[in-house]
Amino acid sequence: MSVIDEAGRVVRGFFDQPVGPIEHMKARLKSPLGELLPLEARDQAFRHFQFMGAVSSRYALGCALSYSPLIKGAFLYLYDMSAREFILETRLSVRNDADRYDLSHDPDDGTSLFIAGDARIEMTADKAHGTKTLRATLADGVSIDLTFADAAPDFSPMRVCTQTGATGWTYAQKVAGVPAIGTISGPFGSLNLVEMGACAHHDYTSGFLRPETYWNWACFSARDEAGRLLGLNVSNGVNESGFTENCFWVDGRLVKTDLVLIQFDDEDLDKPWLIKSGDGAIDLTFTPVGGYHAVGDAGILASNFHQMFGHFDGVLQDSTLGRLPIKGLGGFAETQYLRW
Repeated sequence: MSVIDEAGRVVRGFFDQPVGPIEHMKARLKSPLGELLPLEARDQAFRHFQFMGAVSSRYALGCALSYSPLIKGAFLYLYDMSAREFILETRLSVRNDADRYDLSHDPDDGTSLFIAGDARIEMTADKAHGTKTLRATLADGVSIDLTFADAAPDFSPMRVCTQTGATGWTYAQKVAGVPAIGTISGPFGSLNLVEMGACAHHDYTSGFLRPETYWNWACFSARDEAGRLLGLNVSNGVNESGFTENCFWVDGRLVKTDLVLIQFDDEDLDKPWLIKSGDGAIDLTFTPVGGYHAVGDAGILASNFHQMFGHFDGVLQDSTLGRLPIKGLGGFAETQYLRW
């Protein structure tokens, strides 16, 4: 099973098995007027990002790698939602020949490596063991070692490929609601993810995305009061052409939902956000306690990015289990404009 067939055509829809490498250079990319574009145009049109981390009732860990012809960057943070402060926060980019950005094109196997100065970030997918790993070291002695499992039959990732613009496409693979294993250590001490009760999430997205992109997104990953592992992934602005990425998980079982409306006050992002699906399966309020912000305009590059941390309350409706109350589950909500 592959996103790109032998003739270079892109297969759109949902995938219930690993898709292998996303070989964008084999895809037949055309102009909006139907002209087949050369290989160099495909390379210029390719964009990719990964976001991986873990969240508990107190802490939010997030790490992202971003790639485009203009960007080879990363950010990493650990936020204390009780104290409402960053324990660590860094933003990095490849600046010289000594730095590296090696991207794995297979969302289920291989390592993406980012090195900038003394900072090293690895995001690894191990197909043989069905695990994902984030390992990072920073110049000030910070070390992160996060592992989680997302392989069937215990967990069903969300895999979807959708039309993007006139000729582009986006492949997205999402995971949330899985136990996190590992440690975070540094000058602040050592945090054990198992003892924290943290749960992990992962977003792998690549393809011919719009060079000027806007989306809203919400995610939580936690155990509820009944001990069930719950994960949420909803978004609007990217994957909505015939299919959506919107879903939640209950003990690893994937539940697809309708289109989702994410409402927030763009003049005060600290006010509650409302997240509702058209089919009534999702009815949540997200209350922020802090956020990671990246705003700037460098001409051909621009960002208006706000990733908020906080807690979700409300209801999920599951056709198998019925009404699932959501009370104070830690997670993220985000609004982003990106010219890349």
